[in-house]
Amino acid sequence: MIDIKQIHKKFGDTHVLKGIDLSVKKGEVVVIIGPSGSGKSTFLRCINYLEKPDSGVINIDDITIDAANPSKKDINNLRKSTAMVFQNYNLFKNKTALENITESLIVNKGMSKEDADALGADILNQVGLSDKMGNYPSTLSGGQQQRVGIARAMALNPKVILFDEPTSALDPELVGEVLNVIRNLAQKDMTMIIVTHEMGFAKEVANRVIFMDNGNIIEEGSPDEIFNNPKHERTKRFLKQIINK
Repeated sequence: MIDIKQIHKKFGDTHVLKGIDLSVKKGEVVVIIGPSGSGKSTFLRCINYLEKPDSGVINIDDITIDAANPSKKDINNLRKSTAMVFQNYNLFKNKTALENITESLIVNKGMSKEDADALGADILNQVGLSDKMGNYPSTLSGGQQQRVGIARAMALNPKVILFDEPTSALDPELVGEVLNVIRNLAQKDMTMIIVTHEMGFAKEVANRVIFMDNGNIIEEGSPDEIFNNPKHERTKRFLKQIINK
């Protein structure tokens, strides 16, 4: 379903991504872990062209983009096939929870307000926020805001949802409510790529775990293989540091 080949990205003289290859099957949950500065979030943002790769090819179903010669139409189609959940929510502060979901449905998908409202209400109910539809972000907790962000991604019916550290901005007691929503999506066979520092969650929800460092994929495997029997010395060192914190 997703096939990514030789993605390179530089910021000035810093080579952030050094030829990343990744394939993801439909319904698979791939979790990316690694130290800060390893290129995880940049890679995620390259997948839907929030960052433009310097080179490489991205294929999602029948959409193929060669970074050497991307067309605006292909980029727009790629973005329609993906949805991003950001670590800092990225909600419209002047719109209610429901309006944050329906805005893109109306503007980008041409849905009527009535249909968009109905879909938005249904999805807010799915994430446990049916009583918060009229609330503005400033009146919601961080966990509730992130659940609105996930609901917004769900409403777009993407082929893949990309999660960029979805719990990193949350107080510890609010993490669980967000992870529960992602667990439910995994049970529904939603294709997801998740960058996270929540190792316990990665063990539980991932079909496959990717360990990145210094712009490269160092190792990948099942959660059991990565967490219980890592083969690469760098992976072992990283996990030992995390576990001993």
